[in-house]
Amino acid sequence: MDFLYRKHPKGSYEHAKYKRTVDIIITIFLFLLSLGLFVIGYVATGSKKNLLTIVAVLGLLPACKMVVDVIMCFRVKPVEESVREGIDASIGKLYGLYHMYFTSYDKNFPIDHLVITSNSVIGLCSNPKFDEKMFITHLKDYMRKDGIKDITIKIFDDYNKYLNRLSEINNLDDETTTVNIGVRNLILNITF
Repeated sequence: MDFLYRKHPKGSYEHAKYKRTVDIIITIFLFLLSLGLFVIGYVATGSKKNLLTIVAVLGLLPACKMVVDVIMCFRVKPVEESVREGIDASIGKLYGLYHMYFTSYDKNFPIDHLVITSNSVIGLCSNPKFDEKMFITHLKDYMRKDGIKDITIKIFDDYNKYLNRLSEINNLDDETTTVNIGVRNLILNITF
């Protein structure tokens, strides 16, 4: 179903709101489809005990999965437009991702913006309850499993310090500022 999100891919500023809308539409459609199959089977046979009832119940499985996706979409809080404008003005040639939401067994980690370079991942998180140490451990575990080494991770809670760091990185040579494709793919695969 990734083709539905090509207009605003994961990591773009518009993705969170767009995904929420698309997922709600898909969820409603799937529930209506199951209900329709049940009603057709009931009207055709006069009983709930028919093959279309089984198909309708099985059709509820993907519908319920989409309900979970919709709930997750509402957990992602969009970045304010003023913050976005500041980041877009400072990002320059760097590769950035908006609204990354990492989940683990113990905690969830909402990240407002991430920048991935050849040897580092830096991010901005406005959530005051964010546990940076636990997040770094979580992400490094995934990187280790994927064979990625020697990546530094830093998450800023101060917007101005984050913008200053983006400016500093932009002044480095091109080799340092290029995106690490392995890290980018890993992050896009493990985030919501």
